[in-house]
Amino acid sequence: MRLKSLMLNRSLYLLFSLFWLHGCGLFTFSGVSLPGDIQTFSIQEFYTETSDGPTDLPKKLTEALESKILRLTLLTKQDKDGDIQYEGVIKSFSYRTTFTTKSEDKDNPKEIQRLTITVEVSCVNGSDETSSFNKKQFSASADILSTENQNEKENQLIEEIFRQLVDDICNKSIDNW
Repeated sequence: MRLKSLMLNRSLYLLFSLFWLHGCGLFTFSGVSLPGDIQTFSIQEFYTETSDGPTDLPKKLTEALESKILRLTLLTKQDKDGDIQYEGVIKSFSYRTTFTTKSEDKDNPKEIQRLTITVEVSCVNGSDETSSFNKKQFSASADILSTENQNEKENQLIEEIFRQLVDDICNKSIDNW
């Protein structure tokens, strides 16, 4: 009985310690570790240099990055001059036809439409210059079969690509992976 009580006390102590460290910003369960002097971030809305794609593409990408940072960290969003600052441009939005041989009929490969989005991002981290980068390009793609309706699937493809892009941007800027 005494051993059980001792183990319970130690387990509770460990659990409360982890929550305390998490609350102080010294430890996160997502793997993100930021210095204590970084409290805020700001994102200038992305803009586009391509005429292809939906007109709300820059706004959606900006919101996706903001949402991911708020979910991953305890940082507060500022309109400008955050401790970590992001800005970027959508460089390309293009479909390309590719083929796959991964089908039951190897003599008739399936035609695939591949949507690729490339962005160029700059990140300034005032506390850690090694985490800063200037005009780094990130690119991601998603595929649909050519038999599927491209207009109906485009929003789903864009969301999938944005998840990949935002993960890559966060990994490069705050996850230090």
